[in-house]
Amino acid sequence: YKECGEVVEGEGGPSRPVQFVAHHPRVFACLREGLNLSEPDYRGAFSVDFEGEGFTALRPATSKSGRLFYVTPDEKFILKSLSRHEADFLLDILFHYFEHVLIYPHTLLPRYCGLYVVSEKGREVILSVEANAFSSLCPIHERYDLKGSVVGRVTREEDKAKDSGVILKDLDLTRQLSLGTAHRAVLLSQLAVDCTFLENLEVVDYSMLLGVHRPFDEQLAATPGGESAEGSVV
Repeated sequence: YKECGEVVEGEGGPSRPVQFVAHHPRVFACLREGLNLSEPDYRGAFSVDFEGEGFTALRPATSKSGRLFYVTPDEKFILKSLSRHEADFLLDILFHYFEHVLIYPHTLLPRYCGLYVVSEKGREVILSVEANAFSSLCPIHERYDLKGSVVGRVTREEDKAKDSGVILKDLDLTRQLSLGTAHRAVLLSQLAVDCTFLENLEVVDYSMLLGVHRPFDEQLAATPGGESAEGSVV
């Protein structure tokens, strides 16, 4: 799907022509439907009022790819810039991915919602849209990017000091998180299925995002002089 249009620089400002390409819009629409995302809600997440908040640029300390990351104003979606090679690979596996998501609706793989190309004056930007794994009604107090490795898997102290919400790494997780027997079994089963899927596609570089909510932190804040008890929700 290809569309041409104009971008306006601020209300009443000059406009410039751009070309917009949406890859496999029907496939991604079905994937969004599987996430119970209505088209008005999806489009609305990208509608930015000139007097409202715009997209927020993210600079993950764990990312060495040089890609750009943005979060929508409602924090429900993440936009990532992709190289042509990365975009071609996503297109190559798209129908396998689509089938996997249909069979395993609770997959832990990224939930892709769209793939777009924006071109202007010969310059091209490729963007993927994913559901934000950390979008939650509960505040996320800790965020981890886990690879199952210990080599270089610790966040620098200066990165922690700059941003309290920085995404942490394997060696920063210094305690066990209790999931309960039933939830643990479901998680391990889905991890095995998803890892087999990635192995069949010969994908070897991947990690698991983990978000931790500490409900006792909120109770402590609401109770003067209170002491926090051990407890967290993954």
